[in-house]
Amino acid sequence: MDAPWQDTPSSERPGWRERAANLAGDVAFAVDYTVCAACGLGWVEWPYTMEKYQRCGLATAALEALRLEHPGLSWHTLGGHFQDSRAFWAAVGTGVPGSYQQRDTCPHVPEG
Repeated sequence: MDAPWQDTPSSERPGWRERAANLAGDVAFAVDYTVCAACGLGWVEWPYTMEKYQRCGLATAALEALRLEHPGLSWHTLGGHFQDSRAFWAAVGTGVPGSYQQRDTCPHVPEG
């Protein structure tokens, strides 16, 4: 890889991007995201970490890298959080503006 993270157009959400980490030939982590600088908002959806890489800090690092690349935004998700993912969102959302709480997209970005 030329960079720690690879960004490509999302295959699931037109107008969104996918942030991924490929390790040893595996898609170790991936998340769809979009930002609106005009409104100061960012959204992430469907974070995925391959089981053998879970609880290693990979998702936390990827989300932090997104925030560093897009400073000053409030970060959200589109949907409610599944019961089994609430601890994850609480952990990665601590101290993050928006805390990855549910919020609809603004008029400037595709709904996803």
